[in-house]
Amino acid sequence: MTFRPALVAICLACSGCAFLFKGAKQDVAFSSNPDGADVENNGSLLGKTDSTVGVPRSGTVNIRVSKDGYQERYVHLDRSADVPWFFWDTATCVVPVLLCIPVLTDAISGAWWNYDDEYTVNLHREPAATAPAKTEE
Repeated sequence: MTFRPALVAICLACSGCAFLFKGAKQDVAFSSNPDGADVENNGSLLGKTDSTVGVPRSGTVNIRVSKDGYQERYVHLDRSADVPWFFWDTATCVVPVLLCIPVLTDAISGAWWNYDDEYTVNLHREPAATAPAKTEE
């Protein structure tokens, strides 16, 4: 049996790898009422509302939406599995090590996961500060 580079190239081309097609971040649209609020993830500013920001697919994502004069709000982004990519990666992992690299890459990068495409947050004004009551002496 001779080594056939063309066969190896075809096998690699047919192997799944969601990371190559989708990346480690997903573009998610955030809007707020009122608009122009900061969108942060773990203390890192991602952008402002009404815009689309890149959200990491791996790890836990808790978005903080804040604007001066308004109470901040937190949004936990729930992930859902991208089942076709998961099955494609595992089905093409027929040759251990070489073709299983996409499985490891997608698992580590979080490329198997998806978020909803858009989120809307309603911000509420901060309560007005009340002056202390005067006491009569």
